[in-house]
Amino acid sequence: MIMKMEKLFAVACSLGLISGSAQAAPPANITEAIAQINADAALLSGWMGHEFAKAMPFNSTAGNAVPSQLKLFGVSVGAGLVVSGTDVDNDALRHLGTNLVDTSDIDMPSTLPLPMILGHAKIGLPFGLDAGVRLGGIPSNDFDEGDTHFEISNTVFGLDVRKILVEDGIVKPFGLTLGLNYTHAKGHITGTTTVDTPVSGSGVTFTNAVATSRTDWDTDSVGAQVIINKKILFMNPYLGVAANKNFGDIDSAITNTGTITHTGSATSASLNGTGGSAHEGISDWDIRGMLGLEFTFLPMLKLAIGGELASQHKMAGNIGLRFQFH
Repeated sequence: MIMKMEKLFAVACSLGLISGSAQAAPPANITEAIAQINADAALLSGWMGHEFAKAMPFNSTAGNAVPSQLKLFGVSVGAGLVVSGTDVDNDALRHLGTNLVDTSDIDMPSTLPLPMILGHAKIGLPFGLDAGVRLGGIPSNDFDEGDTHFEISNTVFGLDVRKILVEDGIVKPFGLTLGLNYTHAKGHITGTTTVDTPVSGSGVTFTNAVATSRTDWDTDSVGAQVIINKKILFMNPYLGVAANKNFGDIDSAITNTGTITHTGSATSASLNGTGGSAHEGISDWDIRGMLGLEFTFLPMLKLAIGGELASQHKMAGNIGLRFQFH
């Protein structure tokens, strides 16, 4: 999973991806070379922002299926691991039209996986209602992978209200629950790559190159779900459908430092943190199907395993433990 994220952020090091078979003619002078590397950084930032705009709202709303309805003043608390995956648009990357960076040389994964630790609590209310809160995400963490140093953080907060339409019972074919939810996610990921050796190609050479890419997200989602379930001995299988309307903003930027030399004229200049940025607004829908199975090992201890498949080739899986009283 870390390796796939590292490959995604390999595009941050635009200095390290210069190729002799670039997609445009070499720059005529040092000024044009700097302009081209900055333009490439803006294009790559926009591509990354678009990928995270698809991934982050879906990740924050995944793993939110609880099949058992709570009775009045019943309490449920639990925690689990959720991993979502969204397709990476490699075709769009190949056709960005960059100047110095040859995107055909970038070996990208087909899917971007994102983990999330999710805790939740619910309480049974009058009139067949229950309400809950979710809190999770990715705890702040930094680590090194190869020549790249990563720093990542993501916080997810959600509220849920559910209404029992049909209560599961011995003579009932299934239980039916309608739920409404709200989810907020905020975080960022930063990758800084250091290139220790000179990089040459397309009429330029970079030395002492350091490239930093940062993507920030701030998203909201409102949704509705319908879940049917049927308790069979110690098992509780469920099926569901959900729709989420997503909003928010994604901001991405790539900055480069180091020395650039135009090999045709032997003219050098400092990049001095130049680069490019892009903004991506979010306003789309996720329509998903959900299924899973919950096992009861003790009267109050439950193990749940579930999966989701959503529009735009998005998917997620989750596993978790839950304590439920009533």
